[in-house]
Amino acid sequence: MKRTLKFGLSLFLIGLILAIAPQSLGLFYPEFNLRILHTNDHHAHLDVITTKETQLGGIAQRKTLIDQLKSENPRETLLLDAGDIFQGTLYFNQYLGQADLSFYNQMNYQAGTLGNHEFDRGQGILADFIKKAKFPIVSANVKVADYSPLKNLVKPWIILSVNGEKIGVFGLTVEETAKLSSPGEGVTFTNTMEATKQAVAELKQQGINKIIGLTHIGFESDLNLARNIDDIDIIIGGHSHTPLGSMPNATQPYPVVTNTPNGKTVLVVTDWEWGKYLGDLKVKFNRQGDVISWQGSPHAIDNTIPPDASFAKQLEAFSTPLEILRQTIIGKTDVLLDGSRDTIRTQETNLGNLIADAILNKFRPDGAQIAIVNGGGIRSSIPPGQISVSQVIEVLPFGNTIGRLDLTGEQIKQALEHGVSQVELGEGRFPQIAGLRFIYDPKAPVGSRVLSVFVVDQTGQEKPLNLTTTYRVITNSFMLNGGDGYEVMKAGKNSVDTGFLFLDVVIDYIKQQSNINVKSGDRIMVKQSL
Repeated sequence: MKRTLKFGLSLFLIGLILAIAPQSLGLFYPEFNLRILHTNDHHAHLDVITTKETQLGGIAQRKTLIDQLKSENPRETLLLDAGDIFQGTLYFNQYLGQADLSFYNQMNYQAGTLGNHEFDRGQGILADFIKKAKFPIVSANVKVADYSPLKNLVKPWIILSVNGEKIGVFGLTVEETAKLSSPGEGVTFTNTMEATKQAVAELKQQGINKIIGLTHIGFESDLNLARNIDDIDIIIGGHSHTPLGSMPNATQPYPVVTNTPNGKTVLVVTDWEWGKYLGDLKVKFNRQGDVISWQGSPHAIDNTIPPDASFAKQLEAFSTPLEILRQTIIGKTDVLLDGSRDTIRTQETNLGNLIADAILNKFRPDGAQIAIVNGGGIRSSIPPGQISVSQVIEVLPFGNTIGRLDLTGEQIKQALEHGVSQVELGEGRFPQIAGLRFIYDPKAPVGSRVLSVFVVDQTGQEKPLNLTTTYRVITNSFMLNGGDGYEVMKAGKNSVDTGFLFLDVVIDYIKQQSNINVKSGDRIMVKQSL
């Protein structure tokens, strides 16, 4: 009888402890550790990126680092990519993503989302990439028609198993992809908020309580998503090339910590650009799937990391066929031709002037008077010295042709207003121009920033833009179709895609110059009395 009483009392005490403090017993309510390694905006940068100050990136160095970090806790680690693997170097022009994919497959990425540049060469090229990928591609707001080559290739979300736990991962692609790229018919990009709500609800119906957003919508949009939708735990983002934490020029920590509407913690991270860093986020969840602690430590992929020998050998094989193209010299420049992202999207540069001059010069015989090019279409700088074909390809990697159209002065002013409407955000719509000079006030309300516009003829004579006069304008095929939000271009008259490759026209123009010493600073004036 005494043994029975003691046994009953013991059971009672155990039950009481469990009822009072269930979270205190790890045996019954274990916590879960997750480590996420991540990249975004790779843009075909397989080689090391060398500047005067640093050497960063390199796919062979990335492999070494990933292998090292995975070996520390392989069962708890995910490797994810937040989009824009495509576009940006000769490797993409030559291999259309397949060189990058070979390395990504070998690094054992476990999921990726679609960036806008994945659509630059149309749906067929992207479909071929996804079919050969050994990891799923997710995007909840990409809707594909039955006749599209992408049919059944893009999932809204997936469930990954990590150390016995289920993790939900949904994807998002920037809604403006139809304007920013060339997806063609059969693909639409729906509202990211509504797509997220649906994806999260479906994952919860599957019993998932740990949810990651793998997004390519930009950092500010990521924060907005986190703060307006419940049940997201982590957002791994891309698109805006935002540095965080220890990355150069970062202004915010890694991770940024915020809260969902119901007060739960959300961690938001992104990994800058071009494989220069590897994101590394360690997270602890409680049994309810809530984030309870974290540690963020992105790693610079620098010259202290030795290249993986196998990857280095494979990269050499991919690189060798490009050497003839790389070595073809077409001209010389005495000055740095500036196409860096920070300047080309916020101010006039000499490279922007050179490119706009080149296409305007080509079509002067056709009556062309003005050239307008989106800064976001210019992707690299050219250092002083000899200029090769490969450098120009990296500056202009998108394969655009040249468009010609007629616009009224009023429409041109609208285009310029649009071009400077988000200069403070560094958006790709910023205009690089020829045949024009204008003054604007960056602190004035959007739509009322352009103060004056002058048309400049071949002799350098200026005349005020006449709002009712029609002018012949040259641009690229992307903008001709409303790209980067230039909807006004679609309203132009006598609009035609000339069929001339943008790249070829610029190369021919450089060949015609004995020595390039083009300057900037005479076309776009910023109001100083602010």
